[in-house]
Parts: sequence; structure tokens; C-alpha cells
Amino acid sequence: MKHPKSHRLAAKVVPLNRGLDTRDRVLQVALALFADRGYRGTSLRDIARRIGIKAPSLLHHFPSKQQLYLAVLDRIFNGMEDSAHRVMKLPGGFHEQMRRAIADSIDFIAREPDAMKLLWKEFADESGVGRQVMKRRLPPLNAIGMNFIFRGQREGAFRGEIEPFNFLQTLNSVITGYFTTAAVVKRLWNVNMFDPRSIEQRKREVIDMVERTLFIGGADRQS
Repeated sequence: MKHPKSHRLAAKVVPLNRGLDTRDRVLQVALALFADRGYRGTSLRDIARRIGIKAPSLLHHFPSKQQLYLAVLDRIFNGMEDSAHRVMKLPGGFHEQMRRAIADSIDFIAREPDAMKLLWKEFADESGVGRQVMKRRLPPLNAIGMNFIFRGQREGAFRGEIEPFNFLQTLNSVITGYFTTAAVVKRLWNVNMFDPRSIEQRKREVIDMVERTLFIGGADRQS
């Protein structure tokens, strides 16, 4: 007899864009299931059943569950790196680019909560299946932010006494911490932290914090 919780998870509907090819649909569904159940709690059969294909068909795209899981992680990092590079090319100088980077990061998590939920699992499990992907992808992503701050310091847009690595870790905690507590806040106070108005308020708060701590000239300077 199936456990009721397992039955509910199996029955959960994942909205799919039918315009996606099969490989992309597999990655989309795999992300949702890995985020919900973790790597060990998800099988290829679960993923295939959710998509509506037979499990052996998945092997045409991914030779194993581990390879599929690593591909899901790589896909998340590809999106994050693309967003970072796109922001760095925007006009408006260092201050406006930083504001845009913060807003885009918050929008990304709000739009892709399963992606961040899966990354949080990997952050908490240093012996996880995805540890090699994390070691390979996180340092270059962090380097994009550090180099941006270094350049801003050289150009006189950012305070020189700020240590870029530590600042980025603090900023990451401030941004992601808001979402890690969302489920608890909803359960205890019935406040939806994913509500669009709450998300916009969070952007303003984090941007204001960064303007006050990192920017030379605060919010008034438009470098």
C-alpha cells in the first residue's frame, strides 16, 4: 500500500511548456522532483511517469540518474551565469548595474524556487552527488561578482575598504535567506513572501542596504 504522502507527490502536476523538446522537458520535471524529494528520493521511473514517457526513454538523453542530476545543476548555473553576464553589459555604470544584479537575482529565485531549493540542499550536503559541479561552477560565478566590485573600487564607484569576497557572501545570505524562511513565515504568520508586492519591497530593501554600505556617494551618485 502506498504511503499517502508518496501518493500525493506522485500525483502532483508539473506545468510543462509543450513547446520544449523532450530533453528540456526531462530537465524541467527532474528539477521539480529532485527539489521536492532530493536525489536519493527520486527515481528515473518517477521522472518518466511525471512526463508521460517510459523510463528507458530517459536513457536516450541521460545515461543515468546521476548524469541527469548533474545536468540539472549545470542548467541552473548556466542561467545564473547568463544573467550575470547580461547585467554586466547593461549601460548605466557600476551603481545601476549593481541595482540590476540584485533585482535580477531576487527575480530569479522568485521565478525558479525549485532551482534554489535544490541548490540549498547541495549547500547543506558537502558530500552530495553534485559536489563536483558546485566546486566547478560556483568559483567562476563568484569571480564575476568579485571582479565587478574590484573594477568599481578602482573607478571610485565603490568603497575601497570593502572586501569583495566577504561582501558577496553577506549579500548572498541576505538575498537567499529571505526565501529560505518563506515556508516557515507562511506557516506561522500566513504571510506569502512570494507575493509580487513583497518581492518588490525586498528588492528595495536590499538595494538600499547595498547603496548605503558599498556605494561611494550613496544613492545619489549615478556612476
